[in-house]
Amino acid sequence: MKRTPARLFAGFDGGGTRTTCVLCDSEGSVLGVGTGGRSNYHNTGLRNALASLRMSFEGALAKSGTVVDGLRLEACFGLAGLDSAEDLAIVTQGIKSLKLGAGTAKRDLVVNDWRTAVAGAFIDEPGVTLIAGTGCVAAAQGDGGSQVTRVGGWGHIVDDRGSAYDIGRDALYAAMRDYDGRGPKTRILRLVMRKFGVDEPDGIIARVYAGHMKVSEIASLSSVVSEAAAAGDEVALRMLGEKAVILGELVVSAASKLEMLESRFGVTLNGGVFRAGQPLLGPLQKRIRADAPLATIVEPALPPACGAVVLLLRRAGVDVDGSLVARMRASLKKASKETPGR
Repeated sequence: MKRTPARLFAGFDGGGTRTTCVLCDSEGSVLGVGTGGRSNYHNTGLRNALASLRMSFEGALAKSGTVVDGLRLEACFGLAGLDSAEDLAIVTQGIKSLKLGAGTAKRDLVVNDWRTAVAGAFIDEPGVTLIAGTGCVAAAQGDGGSQVTRVGGWGHIVDDRGSAYDIGRDALYAAMRDYDGRGPKTRILRLVMRKFGVDEPDGIIARVYAGHMKVSEIASLSSVVSEAAAAGDEVALRMLGEKAVILGELVVSAASKLEMLESRFGVTLNGGVFRAGQPLLGPLQKRIRADAPLATIVEPALPPACGAVVLLLRRAGVDVDGSLVARMRASLKKASKETPGR
């Protein structure tokens, strides 16, 4: 068993698909990485969300080889679905009940996942993080990291246009329009049937309604649209092009709030929607550069879970400089390789 560092920092990234926890020491070295299920409590319920957080933490702790007894831990939870004061109060109270480490409840940071994503992506540089997974949101950070803002991400009923859920819902619409003869023929119909394991188009309806299909299940249909687009399906290509414009507008709006449109800044992309590749990325870049000509799509410095640790280290007075970021990135890569299923 390894010796437990004097101070440990746990960073969580929790969304509508899965949860990741990284456990670090005060020098930024990643000691362990763990994963869990969904932790957007709107989609999975508070009890299941908390279970996912615990699972990811226990996985990271086991990989780190540290001792639980007397563990001095500070944790930052970057979670999707924290869009109101009520959301924050509900989830914060639930997290207190987890008691992950000695004294952690009083030192927890509980924030929306956009906050940890943009902190990890740019550290203290200006930029915009665009998250498009089950839901979607954009967050901008000004030079130095002291100014932050968000746009979009108000949930699948009110908003989340351009998200995997939005694409999946439109895939169902396109499929049934094809079946009825109301819309153009599309590969999407057969691909949805294959994914649902049904032989007839009306079987789709049974799966959606009788099966009480969850938000995450509908979001998984975005991969069907990507597959159809890769095969040249015009309906799928048009759909992705339309979603790209919507996502680009999120970036432009976030940058505008911090008066960045005339400046040079990076844009990072986080989430499964971007696996669609060029059919989405091409029109996305075009839409962004129409209003922000100096913006460039870049790789994030660190992933969101590490961004959560960055916020904790700054609070602790640690200088998050280039060497610490490089150390965190290298140790994360090593720890991730040692984690089964990643």
